Amino acid sequence: GLDAELPGGHPLRPPGMLPSAVDSSEPVSEAESSSGSFDLGPELVRQLRLDLEAERRQNKNLVAKLKRATKLNEQLQTQAEQEEEYITNKLMKRLDELKKEKEHLARQVEMEEENITNKLSKKLEKVKQEKVNLENLLEQEQEYIVNKLQKQLGALHEEKRALEAQLREGTDTILQTLHAHLERWRTGSARNTDGTPAAAAAARG
Repeated sequence: GLDAELPGGHPLRPPGMLPSAVDSSEPVSEAESSSGSFDLGPELVRQLRLDLEAERRQNKNLVAKLKRATKLNEQLQTQAEQEEEYITNKLMKRLDELKKEKEHLARQVEMEEENITNKLSKKLEKVKQEKVNLENLLEQEQEYIVNKLQKQLGALHEEKRALEAQLREGTDTILQTLHAHLERWRTGSARNTDGTPAAAAAARG
């Protein structure tokens, strides 16, 4: 820095700084003072010393500010790294939670699909069983109706044969009755025919 000094009390000049007539950072030797080549007034020397002290203080302040800025930069960098690590951990945790939630939802969907499939299978089996039961019931009903109709048809045939027998018997009775009446009528007519001439002759005598 500007406040660095060489052995013997001579200050260290910054690179590129050339000595000048007004550079009072380097003490004036007795020879030079006696020769009068660098004869500076006390006011100028005092002013140069004051400027030098001001430069040193400013340099010291700048160094302190640089240290504070460096420390602040390190703190900010550490804080940024911590925040980055916190955000990364938080995102990883959230990603893990989302992954677990996705797996849970997938298991729920699978279980729901399996449940629906089982319900539909049971319902389908129930419908098939009901269909079989209805078909059996329909077959039984049809068999019952056929048997009933066959019995009724058999009864009708029996009734028809009985009626036909009764009709034949009635017809025979009527025919016999008519035949008997006809025979009696014929017999009566023959008798009446035989008695008619005798009555006519008796009437003539």
